[in-house]
Amino acid sequence: MIALSTFRESVAKAFAGEHLKAAATRTNDPEVLLGLAALAQAGSPVRQEIAHMATLVRPGYAPIVAVLAVVLDGVNESSIREVLERDPDNALGYYLEGALLHQSAKEHQALEAFRKAAACSEMRLYESTTAPALFKALDALHLVDRDRLCAGSWMGCRFSNFGASVLQLLRNSVSELEQLNIGTRKEVADLLLVLAAHLFGTNYYNRWLANACLESALFALKAKSAPADSAPTKDDAAVTTARVGAMLRWPGVEALRQDDGTNPWDLARFLADRIHRAFAYEDPSQMNAGIFGERDLDLPGSQSKARLEEARQNVSITAKALIEVALVDCDEILRAYLTGIPPRLAHSGVCEPTLVEKLIKEKPDLFKAAAANEIAMRALWEAGARDPWRSNTSRMMQLVWPILSYATDHNHSFPPTIDALTEKGYLARPVPAVSTITGRPYVYTAAGEKLPARASDRGRFVLLYDDEPVHGVCYQCIFAWGGGGKLPIAEVKEQLRKRGKLA
Repeated sequence: MIALSTFRESVAKAFAGEHLKAAATRTNDPEVLLGLAALAQAGSPVRQEIAHMATLVRPGYAPIVAVLAVVLDGVNESSIREVLERDPDNALGYYLEGALLHQSAKEHQALEAFRKAAACSEMRLYESTTAPALFKALDALHLVDRDRLCAGSWMGCRFSNFGASVLQLLRNSVSELEQLNIGTRKEVADLLLVLAAHLFGTNYYNRWLANACLESALFALKAKSAPADSAPTKDDAAVTTARVGAMLRWPGVEALRQDDGTNPWDLARFLADRIHRAFAYEDPSQMNAGIFGERDLDLPGSQSKARLEEARQNVSITAKALIEVALVDCDEILRAYLTGIPPRLAHSGVCEPTLVEKLIKEKPDLFKAAAANEIAMRALWEAGARDPWRSNTSRMMQLVWPILSYATDHNHSFPPTIDALTEKGYLARPVPAVSTITGRPYVYTAAGEKLPARASDRGRFVLLYDDEPVHGVCYQCIFAWGGGGKLPIAEVKEQLRKRGKLA
């Protein structure tokens, strides 16, 4: 996990390793110690030190400490082993083990790990325990008002980052087993159904991930096979008919409106992140510092530059407004995002609102402010769209999905040339496959190759790149997962050498 900036100097000082250690020496309260351990920055050895102090006072915290290390520091063989040893009935450890084995091409062992995960009654992130501990730690550090909101939203963002960067990929790891002829279509569908149920019982953000797993499971099942018939029959299984019904009914029709930046159900997924981001954008000078990539835009004409500056000012105004609204009920908002799904609801087949859903219904002003900030952020991005490098990325992105669609229809084989996309009807209208920076053709690298079977491999598999270096160090690329980005020149060349594209 990355070391996420707090965007507020006073909070960064409060969470400095030495400051957290000093606070830990002043207490014997295991909850405070657990909260202080959670507040340590990603990769900080202070977390382990303070967590050890907490487990000495309360040994029952050992499984929670192991899960925190995975969520806040990163997933590797060592951290997974700690979870499996300290928390053997927690599906989380087996899922992560399965994903790691899958990435290492150990598919049969991965399937066994996923089977063990499915046999567990639940996936435990322990948010109902860590949330009160975090609030106690914030009290011990004397964080109030803006500092408290910044700190709490920072933690909420870190927890949701684990869902986005780790848990979201579990669906791919399970689904790809059947594509690699490991396990049957029916078994993989069952595993996806159980994964959906496990995620559904954790927190609001992960319920959206559960929906995606449920859709994949139902798609994988034959039409004659009902979801309830596919569920395991053990009394303690994660899936029951009632829980499948609850997942099918959630989130409801009102949550599925078109995404126009104002849908509160969609905004609620990312609210902790948006509040945290607001602390970076409430000061326009931070935007000029390029915190979110808005620096050094080369826009043509004074009108475009004036539009960009106006957009920056509007983002700052709406960021301040969001913070002010959130401050009114700071702890209530943070509690909804830090606590997760209360245990009494985690295994229920009843669609009782979660704490986040209650915020949606009870605090319309909060989501109105969040929507205004979201719309302002989109306008800021659009204001910079005429930057040549941005335009170049947009043109390259017009080619990526036609390339992937061609591969889907041709036994996962990429087209022999870019021109084949137009010849075979995969482009509604021709897209010039030339750089908007130099006018030179893009370098198409995937001819004669197949789409990688694993999502983890598709993530950095270069399909196309512009050979004009960005700041002399990177190439703009599009990848086989369907997105674009930059890779260091040396990394692109090394990849192409391994793929036999360079001598």
